Amino acid sequence: MASALVTCRNGMGTSTMMTVQVRDVASKNGWDLDVSHSSLDGVGSFNGDVVIALNDVAADLKKEYPNKKVIGITNMMDANEIEQKLKPIMEC
Repeated sequence: MASALVTCRNGMGTSTMMTVQVRDVASKNGWDLDVSHSSLDGVGSFNGDVVIALNDVAADLKKEYPNKKVIGITNMMDANEIEQKLKPIMEC
């Protein structure tokens, strides 16, 4: 099972809504993906497969955590974008 952490600056609104979208995309595609969410404070201790955030936050995370796989999302309500960006990770 793969694991993903959806994060935003405060870990409440954006990450909660995007978590629902990521879970829906994973379910639709039959991907075995454990999805959790947190504020940025949780990223350092996350040892899973991928961190997902909006593009502005993702850019900062890529600099701060160069060894973590980070995906940046432009529109958190766009299931197609989420699917296209997760597919290479889930199907490798």
